[in-house]
Amino acid sequence: MKRIHIFFLVLLFASIVPLWTATAAAGEWDLLGGDRFSDESDIWPSGGGDYKICLSSESKPGYYQLFEEDPYNPDDQVKTGVYFKTAGSNDFDSNGCHVYKDIGGFVDGTDDQAEFYLKKYSSGESFAWFYD
Repeated sequence: MKRIHIFFLVLLFASIVPLWTATAAAGEWDLLGGDRFSDESDIWPSGGGDYKICLSSESKPGYYQLFEEDPYNPDDQVKTGVYFKTAGSNDFDSNGCHVYKDIGGFVDGTDDQAEFYLKKYSSGESFAWFYD
């Protein structure tokens, strides 16, 4: 009888742990990936909410603009462009990151995803990480 109780307790614990670990990470950034680019980055999806990009310290200073790729219409600009490593610019934090807030309006298509890419308007290569 005691073995049956232990078995059910182990079974109960095993079913609770995955639920607890899945909700423990809520609200944290999920790294989608990174890309080295000269003009436009690869496309990285988002389900809406907030979206974060981080540029490496080797990235070229200048003007960066986030776009939402649209295969049948012109690509949409996401909010306004941001300046990286320029005098008087507060667009990026000390880690080289910028958060685009409330970008859920760009979610479209049958996959309910926005397809974002970063474009830069300076020469040379930059490296960016993308988070959703």
